[in-house]
Amino acid sequence: MFGGDASSSETQRASSSGAPPEPDAPRGSSSAERIGRHYILGVLGEGGMGIVYDAYDPELDRRIAIKVLSRRGGGAAARERLLAEAQAMARVSHPNVVQVYDVGTYRDQVYVAMERLEGGTLGEWLARADVDARAIIKLFAQAGRGLAAAHATGLVHQDFKPDNVLIDSSGRPRVLDFGIARLLDAPEERARPRGRGRGR
Repeated sequence: MFGGDASSSETQRASSSGAPPEPDAPRGSSSAERIGRHYILGVLGEGGMGIVYDAYDPELDRRIAIKVLSRRGGGAAARERLLAEAQAMARVSHPNVVQVYDVGTYRDQVYVAMERLEGGTLGEWLARADVDARAIIKLFAQAGRGLAAAHATGLVHQDFKPDNVLIDSSGRPRVLDFGIARLLDAPEERARPRGRGRGR
């Protein structure tokens, strides 16, 4: 649920638990205890794309990550386009794509609730000295299957790079942040989500 800025390794550190006690207001937030129905437990990361929170979903009884996206200008129209792109992400279900559970707006900013995974980014994995060429090819092929599944719904990533791929605890690559980074930085007249599927 959501690039290298507060979106990949910062987004994910997983553990399962029962319902937590009512949390205090998270770091980086002035007063909020919830975003939508989700309890905020703390901050996982912060960067140019916004803030990623550790959160708990009481309806689904699981820990999640919530990314509150920081749109730099553009007003309501830009926010609506960003929300539409996040909703398109939620329609993609594939083993090599980070699952998006919920999207919405919070204090006039778009948020994306997504899987909270254990592991780092593909970029971090590639930086290791003992990486085997065959393993690299295998991981990129798996990530490509995730991209193909998204393309089949009409969604184009627009910002695919190693820092937008997470390696989960089982070693499986998971693609995230379809089109979001480009929309956040695009000028108002160019901030249209070109990869959005139609008729759904």
